[in-house]
Amino acid sequence: MKESTYRVLEFTREDLERLVKEALSSEFQKMMGMLHNFEGNKPKSDLMTREEVSELLNVSLVTLHNWEKRKVLVSRKLGGRVLYLRDEVYSKLN
Repeated sequence: MKESTYRVLEFTREDLERLVKEALSSEFQKMMGMLHNFEGNKPKSDLMTREEVSELLNVSLVTLHNWEKRKVLVSRKLGGRVLYLRDEVYSKLN
């Protein structure tokens, strides 16, 4: 019968914690880099929320509501949310 040689590694708890933290940190940094690259290449949505439009035009939500009633800006409803087409909002800026 052939004898096998087993190698036993001994780690302290601190060594093991350090190795795990380093491995996780490295993977986290890779994932954050991939996410950053993805977001940088992602086109902007064609729809804007009331809050985004309000901030862009520097008007209150009440003013937006009044503009909707007077057909200055036309909103769309999607799943109970009030949204605006980005192109229409920017055309109003000009």
